[in-house]
Amino acid sequence: MGELLDWKYERLFSLLDANGDGVIAQDDFTLMAGRVLEATGERRTAKGEAYTGAMMNYWQSLRQSADADGNGRVDKDEFRQALRRVSVDFDTLIGPLYQAGFRLADRDGNGLVARQEFTTVLVAIGVPATQAESAFDGLADQDGRLTESRLMHAAGVFYRDEDPANSASHLLFGAP
Repeated sequence: MGELLDWKYERLFSLLDANGDGVIAQDDFTLMAGRVLEATGERRTAKGEAYTGAMMNYWQSLRQSADADGNGRVDKDEFRQALRRVSVDFDTLIGPLYQAGFRLADRDGNGLVARQEFTTVLVAIGVPATQAESAFDGLADQDGRLTESRLMHAAGVFYRDEDPANSASHLLFGAP
């Protein structure tokens, strides 16, 4: 694995370890989902339920592919080894979480996410506000809007691409 993917996977691990105990477990996904739903005001809505379901599906996929010792927890080594395998199936295993997150952020349902909507979700998952804003600036179109297709492309590149020229997608969860 290259240095850039190592950095991105390390960054993602640190975000998914929502309680900061050094491993990823189901309670991290529950905690993160709760933070995002609280920040967006979607705790008891269909969008909120879809997001929570997508978080739990992501956790189940990750656990099945990464929890080598079967203890219900994924450490950094297990995570790093498994993420490349899981990212090959991005559209079915990982993509639904990003789609649900986009739809959660799209407050008015117009298919576009504005800067504040995007940063609210990223900050809730642990990305510093200034880095979330920079990520939005790199991903948004010339009119300052983010479409689901642009986010999905960037998320896919985040998991798989090692080309430093694709900086917008590498910054999805903050700068190195």
